[in-house]
Amino acid sequence: MSLDYPFYQELQRRKHPAAKWWRVGDALYYLGLLPALALAIPAVIVLVKIPFGFARWQAWVLVLFVLFVVIFLVGTRLKLKS
Repeated sequence: MSLDYPFYQELQRRKHPAAKWWRVGDALYYLGLLPALALAIPAVIVLVKIPFGFARWQAWVLVLFVLFVVIFLVGTRLKLKS
């Protein structure tokens, strides 16, 4: 459960339209955070090995890591805006 869930409950109680954006932001937050954490160590390893060659799977690791970080940041921004 999110630490700011009581804020969401208050938005729901007031029937504020920002409650919907908070829910979307919370879902994107966790959808981006968990895979980004799982890919953080492989991404660092790939960045260290770049001078020694670059394989297709290494490119995918970096692309996915950046994608999930962007999703995490969008979710965070939506929660802050609500």
